[in-house]
Amino acid sequence: MSTIKDVALLAGVSPATVSRVITNKGNIASDTKAKVLSAMEQINYVPSQSSIAQSKPGTISFSIARNPKYKLGNPFFSDVLFGISDAARRVDYNVNFSLSHNVEEQIASCIKLYREKQVDGFIFTSVLRSDKDILLKSMLEKEIPFVMIGTSLNHHVFSIHNDNIRDSYMATKFLIEKGYRKILFLTNQLKQDVMYDRLHGYQRAVEEHGLDITSSHVVYSENEEAEITRALDGVMEEGVAFDAIMTMESIMSLTALKYCQSKGLRVPEDVGILCFSNAPYLEKMTPSITGVNLNPDLMGAEAFQLLYDLIHDRPKASVKKSVTLPSEIMERQSTQRMKLN
Repeated sequence: MSTIKDVALLAGVSPATVSRVITNKGNIASDTKAKVLSAMEQINYVPSQSSIAQSKPGTISFSIARNPKYKLGNPFFSDVLFGISDAARRVDYNVNFSLSHNVEEQIASCIKLYREKQVDGFIFTSVLRSDKDILLKSMLEKEIPFVMIGTSLNHHVFSIHNDNIRDSYMATKFLIEKGYRKILFLTNQLKQDVMYDRLHGYQRAVEEHGLDITSSHVVYSENEEAEITRALDGVMEEGVAFDAIMTMESIMSLTALKYCQSKGLRVPEDVGILCFSNAPYLEKMTPSITGVNLNPDLMGAEAFQLLYDLIHDRPKASVKKSVTLPSEIMERQSTQRMKLN
């Protein structure tokens, strides 16, 4: 017996497109509609009432278990969400944005939403290292489709991520080649694998180049301006010499720039600044701030496509598929210092 997938394969479209043709929903190009109808006729496919009922628009949930104050204000996550939403729109899917205050609440909410058929699957991001095991095991045990944004070496799950060790090594090496030698690594606490991996890449680069870097050059702070300022004050009070600052998020780089200017430190001549973000406003600053483009919109689109395939094809849960995205340094004025001899 022929299926929607058979029609999709013959017509060269997705099963969702076939469903939209059957139900006459959405904007379908006339030539695409003609190809689908022709394929249906060629294999004598007649849609059943159940297939018509199941062809309603799907819904996935973008789920975060963190304080929304710190995530909703981060351009990286808004770009990820845009990528997810844009990809979902193309196949007539809806996106549910779910915020929980802790992992237990997140798990309970996900199970409830899936059991009640309100969503077809989940995209997780910003999972704390301490939460990852319980969250992913819960989803696997309940056979709930999901994709994780971020690495998960200890779990056979579908994931989209950057190579954070590679990216941090590349960024540190870039600063070294620009003549910077005493590089501060300004980071949040190492509660997420992404921060731990970036620290590893930074350490690897400074060790390979024989730089005089100590543990005092790794500075911990949350994203509030007052906390970042207090952390940098501590560095100055301890007499830790530095000529560059690597920051994990765009808000950190803005505060670092403001701090240097308040202390009479010239950027990039006295201090270079590089950020693990490519938020649009970084190029509008004076000086403009060098960033690492992590392709968050592509990350969102790829995460949705992977989840969509998982929902429709249902491969075995033990199969592991991991997609690593490219990144690039967007050089701007904050690091344009001549290399020192």
